[in-house]
Amino acid sequence: SATNLSASEIFFIKGIYDVQNKQYSSALDHFDKAVQLSGSNEDADNYKRFYKAFYLMNRGVLRAEMIDFIASIESNVQTLMLDDKGTTRARLNDRVDRIYDYSEAIQDMRDAVAILPDIPYLYFNLGNLYCLSSQMVGALENYNHAIRLYPYMGDAYYNRGLVLIYLKDKEKGCIDLSRAGELGVAEAYGVISKYCEDER
Repeated sequence: SATNLSASEIFFIKGIYDVQNKQYSSALDHFDKAVQLSGSNEDADNYKRFYKAFYLMNRGVLRAEMIDFIASIESNVQTLMLDDKGTTRARLNDRVDRIYDYSEAIQDMRDAVAILPDIPYLYFNLGNLYCLSSQMVGALENYNHAIRLYPYMGDAYYNRGLVLIYLKDKEKGCIDLSRAGELGVAEAYGVISKYCEDER
């Protein structure tokens, strides 16, 4: 029953409902309150610490999704133009490459890692956030850590392979993509055929 839940758990659940209803600002407020009320990282109660790490991870993911949503809107903005005959025409804005600020999401994920340093998924998420921030070295370090903790994480091999190819280390990138394919990441084979097979 709800009476057995702590205040932080109640705020977290409200945040989850808000996310499902696409009320992202409200969800972020609820996640903020859940994190604030969840105690310190040094709390003697391991469950409280685990919950806090879980709240931080979810808040970090939400922050990244909010940025991605804004970026998708900005890249699809239409402008109306009036030509010399008075006809209105819609035109998509020229896409401008822009780096968005994922620093708060990264900090949430780093705080979660500080509490639970043995969870490979946290490093994988952190690697993704660094990649979105164009911090490829940080992305590689975190994918490496995720793979060290769980060598069967195909998605970590896949993402690391893509970053390595982007950084012009095609040989290592293709090895990672092959490993990702072996671990069940079907998309790896399409990338391999495009970037890794020798041209004849």
